[in-house]
Amino acid sequence: MTRRALFGPKVAPLIQAASLTLALLLFLAACGPKGSYENVGPEELYEALAAGALVVDVRTPGEFAQGHVPGAINLPVEEVARWADRIPKDRPVYLYCRSGNRSRKAAEYLARKGYTNLYNVEGGVLAIARAGYPLVR
Repeated sequence: MTRRALFGPKVAPLIQAASLTLALLLFLAACGPKGSYENVGPEELYEALAAGALVVDVRTPGEFAQGHVPGAINLPVEEVARWADRIPKDRPVYLYCRSGNRSRKAAEYLARKGYTNLYNVEGGVLAIARAGYPLVR
C-alpha cells in the first residue's frame, strides 16, 4: 500500500517533504565537525587559567615573546597538524592569538579531530590587553 493510499492525497506530500528534510539534516550532521568549541572572552580565559586549564598561544614565537598569557604554551597555528595529537582531550583547552582569527582556525581543526573541550578567546591578545589582564613580557 502506498503512502498516498494510507494517508490521503493531501498528507502524502507533507510526509515526503518531512522525510527528505530529516534525511538532509542527518546527512549534514554526519558531515559536520566531530567536536566543538566555544567562543569566550578574556574574563573566562583568566578564570579558567586560575582553575588549571591548558592555554595555547597559536601565534608565532616572535609574537609570543612580545607578550603572552601567564602559563600559556606556544604552539603556532601553522604547525597545528604536527602538534594537535599532543593536546589532551580530557582537559579544557583555551586557544588565543592576536585577534581571534588564527585561534578560531586552530579550534576548528581540533574540533574536526574530535576535541570537544575547546575554547577560542574572541579578540585574542588585543581584547585581553584592552580588558586590562596581565601579559608576560
